[in-house]
Amino acid sequence: MQNQNLKKIFSFILFLLLSVYIFAAAGGGGGGSSGGGDGGGSGGGEIIFWIIRILFEIIWRLPFPINVIVLVIIAAAIYYFYKTSQASSGLNSIPTSSYSASKKDIALPQSFVSKNTDFNVSLFKEKVRTSFKEIQNAWMLQDLSSVRKWISDGMYQRFNTQFLMMKQIDQTNEISDINIHNVFIDDVETDGVFDILHVGIQYTMYDGFESGKYTQLNDGGPSSLTEYWSFIKKSGVKEKDIYHSNNCPNCGGQLPANGGETARCPYCSTITYLGDYDWVLAEITQADDYLNSNSKFEKQGKFAQRILSQIKNKNDFSLQNLEDKASNGYMQMMTAFMLKKPETARRFVADNLYAKIESKIKTEPNYLFFRLYLNHVTSFDYFQKDNKDNIVLALKRSQQRIFIANPDKPTFENVITSQNEVLILSRNINAQMPKGSLYAHSCPNCGAPIKDTVDTNCTYCTAQLNSTEFEWIISEWMTAAEYETWKITDAPTLANDKKLDDLDELYDVRDYAFNNMMVMIAADGVFAKEEMDYANSIAKKWNYSTDKLQGLLDMAKQKELVIRMPENPKKKEKIIAQMEKVANLDGNISIEEAKILNDLKSVNW
Repeated sequence: MQNQNLKKIFSFILFLLLSVYIFAAAGGGGGGSSGGGDGGGSGGGEIIFWIIRILFEIIWRLPFPINVIVLVIIAAAIYYFYKTSQASSGLNSIPTSSYSASKKDIALPQSFVSKNTDFNVSLFKEKVRTSFKEIQNAWMLQDLSSVRKWISDGMYQRFNTQFLMMKQIDQTNEISDINIHNVFIDDVETDGVFDILHVGIQYTMYDGFESGKYTQLNDGGPSSLTEYWSFIKKSGVKEKDIYHSNNCPNCGGQLPANGGETARCPYCSTITYLGDYDWVLAEITQADDYLNSNSKFEKQGKFAQRILSQIKNKNDFSLQNLEDKASNGYMQMMTAFMLKKPETARRFVADNLYAKIESKIKTEPNYLFFRLYLNHVTSFDYFQKDNKDNIVLALKRSQQRIFIANPDKPTFENVITSQNEVLILSRNINAQMPKGSLYAHSCPNCGAPIKDTVDTNCTYCTAQLNSTEFEWIISEWMTAAEYETWKITDAPTLANDKKLDDLDELYDVRDYAFNNMMVMIAADGVFAKEEMDYANSIAKKWNYSTDKLQGLLDMAKQKELVIRMPENPKKKEKIIAQMEKVANLDGNISIEEAKILNDLKSVNW
């Protein structure tokens, strides 16, 4: 009987240890970090039972005291794994501002090398360095003419929209002392007939904002960060350097000094930034967004392949180019809201969506953006309806606004918040190959330049510009909550049918809360030693590995972090509750922290 009782106790201890192991392996206690699986788990209990049973039988048959020693070793291993898993986080992967040459290029895939036989890493990196410095100068001058020939339409519109916003508040951005410490190729993707190179750029510079209208917005100082820039080019085409030459890559003619909205050769009408001749800048992503994105949604991932497999005419199709069009059209929509001019976005959106935008602009309060950028635009899902291909794109934007209902007493949002939205782009299933691009300011039907940006018909051939016969048009725009409702009530069969939270694969409840606490700590513009100690104490309390969080803390000190939230309402409540608890650890919630907490509670996430 004593032996039998000992066996039961032994079995119970082993069961507890294995339960902790399984719990830790699943990310228990944090609220679900991955969310990328296909659901299920119905066989999990049975698997755990058999694991316990097999291990128990093996260990029990060992002679005493070997079986006890083995049990202690298993207990120590499980405890170590549990603590390690608690310390693991997507926040750990953000690079620090301590630069070194240790970050090397990845090995280029053989498939890339065989297609791009003339690719030279050194020459490519020189183009990257040139683009980085020229973009900073163009940004400071609020003039894109010198860089237009090698930036995509989406990038152009992102910058251009921000320039319009800065003019509204009389804001300038002084940039100086640029020092690029390291450039490294981080990833290579294939996207239809295009290749994409994702490049890390580690740099320092002085970065200062001044507003002649709202001095409260004056901010800045030394900046030391890592950004990820994505360049796209058609596979196999011979590179013609458009970064260090002002000649047309097709005919050799002199390109105009001012590229305008469309960098088009005046002699042969070649558009230089479509990836036909050289690498073109298509995306700029901050380190926290880039490193914590869900790898399942890469251009060559299985979800992307499900989308691509549905598109019959692949010759002109690229997910990156589609996302670029979505970025362009979306920023046109944001410009329409800022200027209270819905017609600004007219030719990029379907008629029913235009009516929705027009109505929404009338009911929105008067505000200006002093921060607005896209964290990511990701091809997310696909469906067919009404003889159209429809691509669902998940979009995360970050914003900070000034409300000007009373211009003499403007109110300012206290922190940059991010939120998820969804765009649907539609095109006829049997769409004809376009002769021009709506997003490159040429008629998709006849190829003629579009002179008036608010026209809905071509002035040459009278074709409807926002028609899905040739071009991808934004047919729907939804909040994350509206998207989930739409999936339940109106959506046809979706190729992937995933949740928006799946895109933030590596973020857990405590990750969101910790990220947001760092934003709060840095809200007053000071990140003093006691605040750094405070941040480290929170990290330890929540079982983070503090030595791996330096990159996140660097971003917080430079006010580069944004408030993040998952879409799950219960998780949002948990995060805000945790933030309140931590803010009140010393018995005093500061004015800045209280403002942010109030903002979070009032935001319509």
